[in-house]
Amino acid sequence: MAVNAADDLATGSLYLTVTGTSAEAGDDGQVGRGNRVNGLITPLRPMSLEAAAGKNPVSHVGKIYNVLATRVAEAVVSAFPDVSEAHCLIVSRIGAPVSTPALTHLRLATRDGVSLEPLRSRIEDLTANQFDHIPELVGKLVAGTVNVF
Repeated sequence: MAVNAADDLATGSLYLTVTGTSAEAGDDGQVGRGNRVNGLITPLRPMSLEAAAGKNPVSHVGKIYNVLATRVAEAVVSAFPDVSEAHCLIVSRIGAPVSTPALTHLRLATRDGVSLEPLRSRIEDLTANQFDHIPELVGKLVAGTVNVF
């Protein structure tokens, strides 16, 4: 793992943060509440304040990961009848390919308290499969066939 992966000491270009991200300084591109990828304002529930419209569809992780997280959550709920709710969080790492996030976290709720342990490997496979299809997703974002607001 690299911290401040965008640093280039040879040219004197330094990313002056502890973690190498803008999250710690509050410079994270927050915008109006109506610009979410799924169009929802969800108090007390996980959400991103990223405005994906207008961002680079090839490299902007805020755009790609917002759509991808929604697709992962929807795929898990569709594929596993015992899962009643899914929240997906994907965190990028500066300098890493979009297909290699720093963290992918799923928070799942089941019907009637069903244990997720027997489903774990299948859910992980389904999630990995969604990441395998990032190039196709990017192509659809470039073509404008995926809604981002």
